[in-house]
Amino acid sequence: MYKVLFAEDELLVRLGLQSSIPWSKYEMEVVALAENGLEAYKLFEEIHPDILITDLRMEGMGGLELVKRVRELDKECAIVVISCLNDFETLRKLIPYNINAYVLKASISIDEVCGVLAQTKSYLKSIGRTAKNNKEDSEKLEEKISKYLMGEVSGNIEENLDYLEHLLLFSLEDGNKDKINDLAMEFIYELVNRQIPGEILVPLKDKEFCVFYKSTEKNMQERIKRINSSIGDFLGVGFKITHSSRRREESLKDWFDRAYVQQYEINIDESSGKALIQKSIEYMQAHYREALSLTDISRTIGLSVSYFSYLFKQETGKNYIEYLNEIRLLATMRDLKNTDEKIVVVAQKHGFQNLEYFSRYFKKKTGESPARWRKLNR
Repeated sequence: MYKVLFAEDELLVRLGLQSSIPWSKYEMEVVALAENGLEAYKLFEEIHPDILITDLRMEGMGGLELVKRVRELDKECAIVVISCLNDFETLRKLIPYNINAYVLKASISIDEVCGVLAQTKSYLKSIGRTAKNNKEDSEKLEEKISKYLMGEVSGNIEENLDYLEHLLLFSLEDGNKDKINDLAMEFIYELVNRQIPGEILVPLKDKEFCVFYKSTEKNMQERIKRINSSIGDFLGVGFKITHSSRRREESLKDWFDRAYVQQYEINIDESSGKALIQKSIEYMQAHYREALSLTDISRTIGLSVSYFSYLFKQETGKNYIEYLNEIRLLATMRDLKNTDEKIVVVAQKHGFQNLEYFSRYFKKKTGESPARWRKLNR
C-alpha cells in the first residue's frame, strides 16, 4: 500500500476523511495522523510516506513550511493541500514545491477527494514509485532478484524495474561477519527501509545486501552516513558501502556486477581471468550432467559467486546459466540424432530435469520441438 500521512488541525475533518474515503481502492493506507506541522514533519522523517495530505493553517509550523521541509527530504512524494484559503498569493507560494493537488475545504466532497487520490496514484506509478502491497509479495520479488543477481536463475526480470537508477552495495569486513546474527540483520534492513523510501532491498550471501532505488535527493549521502552511524552505535560494526549509478541501457545484473567489482577493488589481470574462466568451462563440460550450481563452480576455481559471474560474462558474453544450458543442449541433440532413447531419458541424462522447461528451451533454440527435430535429423 502507498503510505499516507494526514496533517490537519480540525479533528472532525481529520477523522471524517480518514473514515469515509475508500483508501484501499487506491492502494493507499493512512499510516499516521498529525494535528500540526511540526508533528507531521517528525512523522514524515520517521515513516517516509508516499503521500502527504496537509492543511495550510495549523498552529506552530504551518502547512506551507511543512511542505517546504518535506520537499527537502523527498523530491518525489505526492503532496495534496486541503485548505480554506483561495487566493492567488497562496497558490503562487506553493508552485516551487510541485504540489499534486489543491482542494478547498468549502467545496470539498468525497468524489473530489477520490478523484484527487486516483490522479495521485497515477502520478506515483508514473515515476516508478510502486505500492508495496504486502510483505509476502515484497519478499518474493527480493528473493527472485537475489537469485538472478547470483546467477542462480536466468530469464527476464527486468520488466518494470527500469526506473531504478541508484545502487548501494553493503558488505561487512570478514572479521565482523560472525558478530552479526539474523536478528541483527533484520534490524539493519528495517533501518535502511526507514531511511531510503521506495527502495528494493535484496539480501545476498555472507551478510551482504544491496539496495536499488530511484531517489535523486540531495541529502541521500547524509542518509547513508546516518544508516552506517546507527549500525555502528547499536551493533558495534560498520559496513563498507559502495554507491553506483546505472549506466544507459545497462541491465540490472551487469550493473550489480560492476558495483561488486568496484566494492572489492578486484584486480585480476587479463591472462589470469581467461585462465580461470577456461578452467570453469572445462569443469562445466565434465560435470554438466549433475545439478551444477553457480556456488559449486565458483568455489572450485576460488572466486566469489558475484565476481565469477561478472568475469564469466566478460569473457564469454553469456551468463553462467546460458552457457551451461547450451552445453547440455548440444549433448541432447547429439543423442537425439544418434540413439533411440526416449526424449525424457535423453533430457534428464544431460541435466534437464524439468521436461516442460527442456521442451520450451529446445524449441526456442532450434525452432522445432525435440520430437520434430529428431525426425528431421535422422
